[in-house]
Amino acid sequence: MATERFDWLEVDKPKARQSAREEGESFDARAYLQRAERAYRRGEYEFALRHYGKALREDPMLWEAWLGQVSCLSELGELEEARVWVNKAIERIPESPELLAAKGVVSAKMGDAADAMTFSDRAIQKKDPSALVWLQRGLMLLYAACEGRHESCFRKALEADARDSFAALRIGMGYLEQGDLLKSKGYLAQAVEEDSDNPLAWYKLGLCCEGLRAWGRAISCYERALSLKPEFKDKVVIALSRILRRGFFDRMIGRIRNLWTGD
Repeated sequence: MATERFDWLEVDKPKARQSAREEGESFDARAYLQRAERAYRRGEYEFALRHYGKALREDPMLWEAWLGQVSCLSELGELEEARVWVNKAIERIPESPELLAAKGVVSAKMGDAADAMTFSDRAIQKKDPSALVWLQRGLMLLYAACEGRHESCFRKALEADARDSFAALRIGMGYLEQGDLLKSKGYLAQAVEEDSDNPLAWYKLGLCCEGLRAWGRAISCYERALSLKPEFKDKVVIALSRILRRGFFDRMIGRIRNLWTGD
């Protein structure tokens, strides 16, 4: 059962609709969806959740909004909530390959490999899987630690929709979560090249470079993220202080090593 924190995500709430109407908001589901999608791709997950919810109150059969809610909850680390909402979504739209694939990703992140494979298989067996389904198939296999099998799915996703700059970012974020920093860096570098105004891409690349001990590059990425999205301030300040502490210890270790070797 959904926790109180996310009660406002419920669709079909007349009071919520009336309240928005009184505030003079537009009531076009696609307009809400566009706002939510832009926020989600930039890492503004709470804002995106609210607008995905508004879109669903206008059109409860809008699978993109259901998927967006699940994706935001997953990125916030709210996996139990993500599972609740992906199940609700599939109850509404049981044949959506994108939602079935999303269930596979959530299940894989929660450690249920069998359930993940079942739902992902159902999604991929639909006619002409979309780039998004291939992307989610790859993420499911990555999170389920299916060695090597995810890479062909990622290639198919990128080939199917070469115009979508977010795919590279999402793949890079997946590798970053799994600790594969070298592969993550390649995709994240591609993401910032394709969309240099996305603060989330710069922030994630900063995390990756920090993990690779490329301190200077990490700092420049964090600063770029901050300049594009001031709301990243707290995260960036924490990251920069973390780098400064590590840099100090590295210098101390270097001095001790030099003294020991007599260099």
